[in-house]
Amino acid sequence: MGRIQDNTYYVQGYSGHGLCPSHIAGNVIADAIAGDSERFDVFDKVWHLKLPGGLWFANPTLALGMMWYRLKELLA
Repeated sequence: MGRIQDNTYYVQGYSGHGLCPSHIAGNVIADAIAGDSERFDVFDKVWHLKLPGGLWFANPTLALGMMWYRLKELLA
C-alpha cells in the first residue's frame, strides 16, 4: 500500500488472501482520501523486499521457494 502522487494510491500483494485484506485496504485508502491518513501512513512506511537480479532472477527464485515449502508440506 502506498502513494505515488497526492491523488494516486496503490495496493498490491495480498499473498493469496485476497478478499478480506482488499476490503480493509479499501477502507484505509478511503479514509486517507477523506483526510484521515493515520492508518494509511502506517502501511505506507512498510519496507518491501526486492529480490536481487530483477525479473530474470526473481521469478525462478520465487518458484524455487514455493517448491521448497510445498515439499516441506508433503513430507510433514
